[in-house]
Amino acid sequence: MKIIIDTNVAVSGLLWGGPPNQILRWARDGAVRIPACPGTLNELKKVLQYAKFTERLTALETTPENVLKYYRNLVVMTPDPASIPNVIKADPFDDLFLALASENGAALIVSGDRHLLDLKSFNDIHVVTPAEGVEVIMKFRQTRGLPPL
Repeated sequence: MKIIIDTNVAVSGLLWGGPPNQILRWARDGAVRIPACPGTLNELKKVLQYAKFTERLTALETTPENVLKYYRNLVVMTPDPASIPNVIKADPFDDLFLALASENGAALIVSGDRHLLDLKSFNDIHVVTPAEGVEVIMKFRQTRGLPPL
């Protein structure tokens, strides 16, 4: 199952626990695939440099560079989308996640961003919270007779 995670879900999963971290662990274990592109990686790189994450990175005894390197090993790199829709007026960067999902045949976009969540779906791709994403992934595996995670 391919899923797109936005930057805030990536940061939450990389630096903390909970559903975002669960999704990243499933990606590590090969249970889900997370397409990413240079544009989304650049955004993550920028966000990891924010001062508000310094204390957490120090507590984890890591650096933004190491976190980004780890993330690159979790995701499936793809080119930046060829065409980016103009859907989210309040935060046009979020349109990149919509395009990435469409061009890579993703089943879900997992986000904590209200601009994306308010869409509910885009081109038949559901937009869900991390907790909802965990539920959907587990149900998807169950309905296909795959082993539980």
